[in-house]
Amino acid sequence: MKIVHDLPILYFSSDVKDVGGSDFSEIASLDSDAGPIKGETGIEGLRIDFNAGLRLRVPKGNWHICISDDDSEFVFFDEAVSEKVLISMEKYYIKWRVEAYLDGELKFAHVFNPEGMNVLFSLKKTPLGEAVMLLPYVQEFVNLHKCHGLILTNPAYEPIIREYFPELEIINSITDDTYANYLIGTVMTPPFLLSDSSRALPVQYVGRFLLGLHRNPQKVLFYPKKPREIETPYVCIAVQASGVAKSWLNPNGWDIVIDYLKQLGYRVLCIDRDRCNEDSKGRKVCMPKGAEDYTGNLPLTDRIELLAYADFFIGVGSGLSWLADAAGCPVVLISGFSMPVAEFDTPYRVINPLVCHGCYNDMTVDWLNPLCPRHHDTEREYECSVKIPPKMVISTIDRLRKDLKDRKELSDAWKIR
Repeated sequence: MKIVHDLPILYFSSDVKDVGGSDFSEIASLDSDAGPIKGETGIEGLRIDFNAGLRLRVPKGNWHICISDDDSEFVFFDEAVSEKVLISMEKYYIKWRVEAYLDGELKFAHVFNPEGMNVLFSLKKTPLGEAVMLLPYVQEFVNLHKCHGLILTNPAYEPIIREYFPELEIINSITDDTYANYLIGTVMTPPFLLSDSSRALPVQYVGRFLLGLHRNPQKVLFYPKKPREIETPYVCIAVQASGVAKSWLNPNGWDIVIDYLKQLGYRVLCIDRDRCNEDSKGRKVCMPKGAEDYTGNLPLTDRIELLAYADFFIGVGSGLSWLADAAGCPVVLISGFSMPVAEFDTPYRVINPLVCHGCYNDMTVDWLNPLCPRHHDTEREYECSVKIPPKMVISTIDRLRKDLKDRKELSDAWKIR
């Protein structure tokens, strides 16, 4: 980790949590990545920015610094200090107020105000689902504060950002004139990257808490840009996710559902990136035999084109489910490991509430442990997923198809009028 400051660092926080080793390492890494403090104050040696939380360089002298939240008036720091770099542990949106006194006289005061400034949002390590979920919140922040939004992102997301969020500028590294910088993603270990764990919040509140917003943004639809290529009716599926617990583990579930879809006259396209995925225990999740192979590390815009014209999508708690929803494709979401509030709202969520379920949102569970947290090495292991029977998925498909039919009939009736 590179050294970026010429003075010793003094960290401060709201003191609501002791700092663990992994927490401190991540916080120090964010500061290192942000580089030296960039904002001039007009006072020699006194510099300020918000590129890794609040950062204030205090030169030699009889300084007294007061740092608070301008909204709640909560005081974070109120002490005499000299030749130090003050850095907040909190990295999410706070309307910071800074007052710097020299020999008892107020020399500098500033309230966080990004209007007209460059604000960077980092999505370099953000998983697909979180990026799709949180980009509208980034756009809402930029519009609300009338700032210039800069995006540091995974190259795979760049076509989506250019097409559907054109007002956000993609850059390769933090710039010298960046006023503030936010790490965009869900957070399991609050309160430094987010005030509360993402697991404890309804999903729409994650972006609001992260960026200090008071309402949900307008949904951004990922419209197709090309004509439909597959003329016959088809359904897209994705069976894999970032962990085994997110997959549908009913032994014959996918095979039975795919057979049913084919009986209805659908082609079934598997659009996972990989044909097969294996966890550390040797448990494999592979493309079902009855599905057509549309797997591959393809551009996300190609996936959007497929999803936008599909009759519907069947998936698990994964990024492709979020992408399907953003493309306007009805989603049958099979998930027992999380509560419905952990994903976007869909009337076609499939969960069996009569067995163990929802461990992701149980704050007593160590979610960083990759094993089934409640029933590891017992016959009930992953029952939240195993005991979702194909019948539940098929009945949800039938209900979805009826809804689509009713909407079409209603639309046709209005056209006749």
